[in-house]
Amino acid sequence: MTRRFLPLLGVLLSFALLAWPVQAEEETGWNQKFHAQIQTWMNELATRDPQFKEWQQADTDVQTLGPNQRQWLVSIKKADKQVGYLVVGEEPETFAQPKFVLLEYGVGEYILFDDAFAPREIAAEPVYDGFASHWLVTRQSSSQLVNAKTGEVYPASFTASEPDFRSLSAQSLVPTGQRLTGTRILQRTQKDPFDQIGWVSQLHRDSAITWPQLWQQENDASVTLTVPLYHSQVLAPFVVGSLHLWNDQYAYVGVWDEGLRFVPYTYAHKVGTFHVARQPQS
Repeated sequence: MTRRFLPLLGVLLSFALLAWPVQAEEETGWNQKFHAQIQTWMNELATRDPQFKEWQQADTDVQTLGPNQRQWLVSIKKADKQVGYLVVGEEPETFAQPKFVLLEYGVGEYILFDDAFAPREIAAEPVYDGFASHWLVTRQSSSQLVNAKTGEVYPASFTASEPDFRSLSAQSLVPTGQRLTGTRILQRTQKDPFDQIGWVSQLHRDSAITWPQLWQQENDASVTLTVPLYHSQVLAPFVVGSLHLWNDQYAYVGVWDEGLRFVPYTYAHKVGTFHVARQPQS
C-alpha cells in the first residue's frame, strides 16, 4: 500500500514546490503595499497636524488583532519612545488587490493593547471594537474582559456586545490613497470630562449633534462624547479634542483618553452621544 502512494506523494510535492514561489511573491507584494500605505497615512498626519509631528521618521511594529479578523495594530515609536498607533483593517476578499482602511489612530505614549497592560494569562485574546476594545481572558469555567487602553479589569459579570465596527460601511472609513484635508483643534491638552460636568444634565435629552455642527464649534469649546459600553453596564465620557477630515469626506473625531485617539464620526455617532456645553450668558 505504501508504494502505491509514493508516486502520488511525489506529484503533490512537485506541485507544492511549483506553487511556493508564486505564493511567496504574492505575500511579498501584499506586505509592500501594506507598509507603504502605513507610511502614507503617517506622513499625512505628521505633516498636516502639528500634534503628530513626532511621527516623522518614526519606526513601526505590527501585530495581528485576533485570529482571522484582518485587523492589525501598528505601534509607532521614535527613539524608543511610544508616540502613537494605527489600527488598520482590510476589506474582505481583496487579497489580490488589497484595500486597506483606517479604523482608528492615536497619538501619545499610551496605545491600544499595550504589552505593559496586557493580562498575563496565555488565553488572553485581543478584540478590537473601538471604545469597547478589550482583551478576552478565557478560563475553564468563565471569561473576563480587560480594557485594551487602560488595562482595567472589568467584573466577571460584564460581557461584550456585538461588535459595532463590523456594521460600519466602508464608505465611512479612510481607504487607501486619501489625504488629510482638514483639521480642527478644540481642546489642545488632555482634559478630564469630570472637570466640567454640564453633560451629566444632558444625558436624558435628545442632543444629537451633526458633523457640520461639530465642525463649527469654536476653539476651546467644551464637547463631551458619552458612550455606553458592555450592554450599558459602563458609561464612558470623553472630551472631544480634535477633528479630522480626509479628502473632505471621511470624518474622524479625536477624544482624550490617556492620549488623543481618533475614531470615525459615523462610529462615534452610532455608539455614543455628543454634548455641547452651553456658553454662559454675558
